[in-house]
Amino acid sequence: MGIAHCPRRIGNLAVAKRHPYFVQVQLDFLDVLLKPNTGIHSISATGVMIGQSKLPLVCVRNKRAKRYIIRLLPERVLRVTIPRGGSRREALRFVSKNFAWVEKQFLSLRLQDSLLPNEASLAVGTVLFRGRRVPVRRVCDDESLACFAGHRDKNSSGERSLRDTVETMLYRLAKVELPEATGRLAKVHGFNPERVTIRNQRTRWGSCSSTGAISLNWRLIQVPAFVRDYVILHELIHLDHLNHSIRFWECLAKACPNLNAAEAWLKLHGNRIC
Repeated sequence: MGIAHCPRRIGNLAVAKRHPYFVQVQLDFLDVLLKPNTGIHSISATGVMIGQSKLPLVCVRNKRAKRYIIRLLPERVLRVTIPRGGSRREALRFVSKNFAWVEKQFLSLRLQDSLLPNEASLAVGTVLFRGRRVPVRRVCDDESLACFAGHRDKNSSGERSLRDTVETMLYRLAKVELPEATGRLAKVHGFNPERVTIRNQRTRWGSCSSTGAISLNWRLIQVPAFVRDYVILHELIHLDHLNHSIRFWECLAKACPNLNAAEAWLKLHGNRIC
């Protein structure tokens, strides 16, 4: 069983038509970008701390409001509406009670920012890599090398397009990283898949056969780690439950606390992977 999806090809990669001699991707990894429930937070009258980030807090009174309302504004300001008869003290208590929601919204906004290419990256082309949209840069001083994420490819042909080069490198990385990630998760949760293969699936992120073989879409190298782990865990749980029964979802939710967030990410961004 697998997770249905129709991933798009690399064809949406925006690049110049000139042939590349050397490909280099400038990466800025933020491993803590999507790690909710860190337990590191504080709430005061002036703001909310989420990890090392502070959201300014503004309380606004509205006589027509019937309840407290929290809204995270695009400019990263947390606005709390205080109803008639309410108080700032109760507003802070309301924020504290709903901190998990605030954290989720904050991380969602950060993730959206990471997916949006800026003007500079659009000029040279961008690609989604490990959940972040990063620029693909070319340096025309070495015809023998192509480099992506620190992995050099000395077999890059002069006749290959930048699109083909990037896709090939992503696929090679996926063949190394995805089985390793599957092995780590399988060990933690007590699974023993028969084998793990990386494929160019067009309609699924992953699948699990009745013989215990797991297949993963190479494009999982492009999604955030928590989404990748969700897909892998989805298929590992199928080793015990080759269906989508209530028991299956209970086991998956227990193994993957980020289940809902991961599914929401795939629904929102899955078809934009390129």
